[in-house]
Amino acid sequence: MPYFMDGGTMGWMMAVMLLIPVLVIALIAALLVWVVRLSGPTADRGPAETPLAILQRRYARGDVGTEEYERMRATLTKS
Repeated sequence: MPYFMDGGTMGWMMAVMLLIPVLVIALIAALLVWVVRLSGPTADRGPAETPLAILQRRYARGDVGTEEYERMRATLTKS
């Protein structure tokens, strides 16, 4: 009988042989998740809104009063 079949070494070899396919499958699954998230809804978005555009939209909806709008606009447009 070969020396590696007489005890615990065979168990380690079997564990490694089972672990390798599991790791390969996990790697493929992780890559698929990454690709799906990368090409998801965020890819369809246009350019991000500027803070001034958000403020103007809030003012148009009535969420912000005139005084507050002017104060915030002045803060945002300072160089």
